[in-house]
Amino acid sequence: MLNCKSLVRFAGCFCFILFCLYWFMLNPRLIVLVTEAALCLVFLLIVANDSIRISDNAKYLLLLLFFCLLMCFVFTPFSVPDEAHHFFSSYWLLDMLPGGHGVASDGFYVRSSDYDLYRNTDPYISGANYNDLIKGLFSTTSNLKIEKFSEISYTFGSENIPAKIGSLVGLFLGLSLNLNSYLTFYLGRIGSIVVFVACSFFAFKTAPKGKCIIAFVSFLPMTLHLAASYSYDSGIIGYSLIVFSLLMKGFFSSDGHLDSRFIALVFLFSALLAPCKVIYSGIICLFLLIPLSKFKSKRDGKFFKIGLVFVMLTSVILFRTASIANLTAQSGQSVRGLETGTFYTLSDIIFHPCHSFKMLMATFDSLGDFYWLTTLGYSLGWFQKSLIMPTFLMLPYLFFGFMCLVGSASDDCYLAPKVAVAFVVAFLVAFAGAFVSMWIGWTFNTEELIMGVQGRYFLPALPVLMFGLRTAKVRCEANVCNLVLYGTCLANCIYIVRLISIAAL
Repeated sequence: MLNCKSLVRFAGCFCFILFCLYWFMLNPRLIVLVTEAALCLVFLLIVANDSIRISDNAKYLLLLLFFCLLMCFVFTPFSVPDEAHHFFSSYWLLDMLPGGHGVASDGFYVRSSDYDLYRNTDPYISGANYNDLIKGLFSTTSNLKIEKFSEISYTFGSENIPAKIGSLVGLFLGLSLNLNSYLTFYLGRIGSIVVFVACSFFAFKTAPKGKCIIAFVSFLPMTLHLAASYSYDSGIIGYSLIVFSLLMKGFFSSDGHLDSRFIALVFLFSALLAPCKVIYSGIICLFLLIPLSKFKSKRDGKFFKIGLVFVMLTSVILFRTASIANLTAQSGQSVRGLETGTFYTLSDIIFHPCHSFKMLMATFDSLGDFYWLTTLGYSLGWFQKSLIMPTFLMLPYLFFGFMCLVGSASDDCYLAPKVAVAFVVAFLVAFAGAFVSMWIGWTFNTEELIMGVQGRYFLPALPVLMFGLRTAKVRCEANVCNLVLYGTCLANCIYIVRLISIAAL
């Protein structure tokens, strides 16, 4: 006889199948059918997860890999924001390596087939894009002729090289094997996925507490969207999750004193994260709040904290000094896409406080909803209007995010009040930094709103905000980590069914 729990599971599966059927009736294409079939299988496996005898870590890894790969192929080439910029920056970096084609003062060199893919691909997804994708993946022809590319220029200071390791390796393999343009392009995306999944899995496995937060952030549609692209945000989010897991280990580890392996890992990932976006340096500074008693000796603790500051500053100076100086000192005509004008400067912001205050308030009033919705991922791709999700489909993500803030028997740890405030402040520093950088680097001084800020900029700092806001006053006796992990994945199944059905029209 079925119990109440089994009936709820059966009803959930039945409703999801009806949901899939509705969207297939609207777009009865093979690609929609195959995607829906895969998602139905995953949906059923998640609902019946109690009978699957593998570890929670393995379930996390397999689910993350599945959704990242699915997002990789749902989005056709160059349909992710700024992907052309990131794809050709990877090309540019490979050209400068020994054995590369080299670079010229007015451009660098790419294969004609890859250049043609860029020129002939519409960044807005449609059924025609998928037709080209399927043909391209199985094509046996490729134009290996080399030609100069000069549409975009790059500098070392502007390209976050540590965050592009995965896409660089994938693209290098595709070019070395003389694969066609589609296979080469997707091999670069898969390289990015491998690095992100490895970082996220390491973070999930390492963190003694806060696993539900890692699961929530890593499975958000926006995160999956970025992880499965050439964007350096993929690497930045992956590194930030590891930094968060190391923070959890530093504050809550029960394995005794923090050892040299912990110190080495903190130094390594701080050196990787800090130069990518200086605005996230506040997250790294939270390690300075770890009590000295957590180390084998006070001497080791002091060495760790002094060394951390040195590593962070050195990495920023080596990789970012030039770009920061250019950003703060720029004046005169600047280019933003096809537009030209003069950007605001720090002097404009500081010495005109009333105008700056009005701009901030007007920006939040006009774009506040856009920020939190794009953090979750209601609008993916090049802000393609047809792909925007209804707000009610984003509400489950808000619920699971809230569940990360409550106490539970499986994750019953909280920060001291002063440390919790510091965690929130670290997020606010990143939040403010994102606005200031776009204010002086993307907003013309004739505009009354701060332009260019997107919710994805807040994802690397989101874990520290969520843990800083965690409270013991609200408790849940269920396993919150599993609830968040499986609940977010089920929400993703619904999300992707709607996404692929509309995108493939």
